[in-house]
Amino acid sequence: MICVICGTEVDSIEEAVNQGWIPYFYDNQTECGPACPNCSEALFEMDENGDMELKERFQGKINYKKDPFDEVAEEMVLIGVVLGNNSNKILN
Repeated sequence: MICVICGTEVDSIEEAVNQGWIPYFYDNQTECGPACPNCSEALFEMDENGDMELKERFQGKINYKKDPFDEVAEEMVLIGVVLGNNSNKILN
């Protein structure tokens, strides 16, 4: 798991939970995450609904690290589309 703000990494979800990582937070209306405890402590506050959000002075100003799973997810979708289309041709 990688912090989307600073890039700190942990090896497992269990380790992240034990260390107090925040799984998601809001930057204005956009859901982001996860975030390490250091970033959480410095940058977040709880909103009126009990959700974690960036403090107002930081909203819209954070350059997030790229999620390493984004590329993998895109590749898997493309592979699924190609395989799905090919299997339909084979079956017909």
